Amino acid sequence: MNHTTTISKADSSFFTTFFKIKSEKDNIYWSGHESAPDISGLKEWYEKQSISQTRIIFKIECNQNPVGYLYFDICHKKSSIELSYAVSKEYSGRGIGSSAVREAVKYSLKNFFKYDVFTHVANSNIGSIKIMTKNQFSLTGASYNQTLNQTKEEVVMEQYKFVNNNVFIIAEAGVNHNGDIELAKKLIDVAVAAGVDAVKFQTWKTELLVTKDAKQAEYQTINTDKEESQFDMLKKLEISYDDFLILKKYCDKKRIMFLSTADEMESADFLNNIQDIFKIGSGELTNLPYLRHVGGFKKKIILSTGMCNLIEIKEALNVLVNAGTQKDNITILHANTQYPTPMGDVNLNAMLTIKKTFDIDIGYSDHTLGIEVPIAAVALGAKVIEKHFTLDKNMLGPDHKASLSPQELKNMVDSIRKIELAMGSSVKEPSISESPNIEIVRKSIVANCDIKKGDIFSELNLTAKRPGTGISPMNWDDIIGTLAEKDYIEGQLI
Repeated sequence: MNHTTTISKADSSFFTTFFKIKSEKDNIYWSGHESAPDISGLKEWYEKQSISQTRIIFKIECNQNPVGYLYFDICHKKSSIELSYAVSKEYSGRGIGSSAVREAVKYSLKNFFKYDVFTHVANSNIGSIKIMTKNQFSLTGASYNQTLNQTKEEVVMEQYKFVNNNVFIIAEAGVNHNGDIELAKKLIDVAVAAGVDAVKFQTWKTELLVTKDAKQAEYQTINTDKEESQFDMLKKLEISYDDFLILKKYCDKKRIMFLSTADEMESADFLNNIQDIFKIGSGELTNLPYLRHVGGFKKKIILSTGMCNLIEIKEALNVLVNAGTQKDNITILHANTQYPTPMGDVNLNAMLTIKKTFDIDIGYSDHTLGIEVPIAAVALGAKVIEKHFTLDKNMLGPDHKASLSPQELKNMVDSIRKIELAMGSSVKEPSISESPNIEIVRKSIVANCDIKKGDIFSELNLTAKRPGTGISPMNWDDIIGTLAEKDYIEGQLI
């Protein structure tokens, strides 16, 4: 049976259902209580939670019917959330618990995007363990002992932590703010509305980045409708460090991760104080002193590899690792730096070559027109997707024409999230949605004609027909040649 599971903050009208579920036998057992809670004491506690800054109670609804509850116990000092939940026995076994945990994780990523999410599960509670592992929770090794008062037995409560294995989607604002901080804020708003994980800019001081007579790329001259030096173009697009601090605060307010690529070392030092992930652009892949400097920050690094070959990637990796960055903290993005990239030059298979050669997480930085290629990259295993976007493709500037519109950005994110769900796990087993079809679609061994007690079952008097509620035809050879223990009429299940 298909169902839609949602979570929402609980109000006073939910208390009756909350008390009922709290009082169910299984929930009393796993919480370690002796008996059902006292209703008056529980109601007083429940009402206090509405003004609490450290706990949120959610109601779990299935097809708009309240079926369970879920807690967030929040430790702001440690930036962590302890998640716990319970579903009414009446609705168990329908995948509702797993769906509720998934919705809770989405809520935490949106509203507490810098917080770690933990839960504790009894090592004997196989059902909850499956739910947590299915939703990307992994054992941390921490645990404590809890006594189940009803049986006086002690169980080990093991800690699980949510590990975000979802594709990390970066909305590349780049220089599409045209040097205007208010336009930059509007770009942030668009990124938030699209549902990306981070919005990224580019930070530089023009005097430290480019010589005064360096030429523009051909696409820059075409898209800016003006032939000028790189220096003059970049100087008009430059945003000050103070402005970036404002943008960082604005991102925090909007609950989206701020990122920026530093195009020279002074800007890298500035960004080191305000971001935990460093994106290194393709242009710096052969810049040894820059790589050594950023590698010394020992932070997570996303490395773009446009215009390069495997030897150059290997050399850059060695510099970063030798500078102090762990290889496990590096993700390599396949990329092509032509704006827009012709489809014939995308070469997505090179992304797989990078993964195989360096045994490292991979992603894709896309400069094609449209959203098809990043979606294909996700299907091939990309863990990070980066894509330029703009407020209006018709604006003057080097990158607008090769960027996504706000609606296209949202469409890309929605499509990637669907592909993630479709990828599933590596386990081949019946899904929850298709399990009811097993009895309907599969077949059973049935009488092909009237059979008398004592008759020998044969290829002539037996056949296989739906439904699949009887003996499976896979047992055909075991049935043939045996004696009927009772009378059967034609079409009756054996």
